[in-house]
Amino acid sequence: MMVGTISLRSLRKNSELNKIQKFKNSKIMGNKFRVLVALLFTVSLLFSIQSSAQTKFGHVDYSTIITNMPGFDSIQKVLVKFHEEQQIIYEEMTKEFNDKYAAFEKLSNTPNTSPSVLKIRKDELGAMYKKIKEFEDSIDAEFQDKQDELQEPFQMKLIDAIKKVAKANHYSYIFDISTLMYYTQSDDLTEKVKAELGIK
Repeated sequence: MMVGTISLRSLRKNSELNKIQKFKNSKIMGNKFRVLVALLFTVSLLFSIQSSAQTKFGHVDYSTIITNMPGFDSIQKVLVKFHEEQQIIYEEMTKEFNDKYAAFEKLSNTPNTSPSVLKIRKDELGAMYKKIKEFEDSIDAEFQDKQDELQEPFQMKLIDAIKKVAKANHYSYIFDISTLMYYTQSDDLTEKVKAELGIK
């Protein structure tokens, strides 16, 4: 019985020792895993810092460059002419309306004028007035469309120049100065882009 009891105790003791050993092993593995994660995180952080150190930021004064591009000033002349043409059409329409309105008032004050004739003239005036308002509302949109159409070739040329300067000087990002509220460590590339476009 003693032998059996001792063996049982030994077994229990060995079992407990095995559990302790397994726990120690798992703790060691856990520590190794933590060290590995920490190491990977550190390497990742160092890589990120190195990458950000290589990232270059620049900015340009887009408005100043585009308004100084050769031929850009001709856009203003075309837009002024376009506006004047639209204004002439508008004035002709309003003159015609005013003339017909004066005739309508005269007719409405004339005795024995047929109510059906007055209604026809009144409807005509209403249609004319609506047409004038629609034309008036469309002028701004048409002017904007014309401006966009004329400026597009200059904008494309400027964007190409900015891309060339960025690639040649290894810049990752170039911003327009008008959209930046605050910035540090950003190089002003306005003069380089102007030189690329032949602007002095």
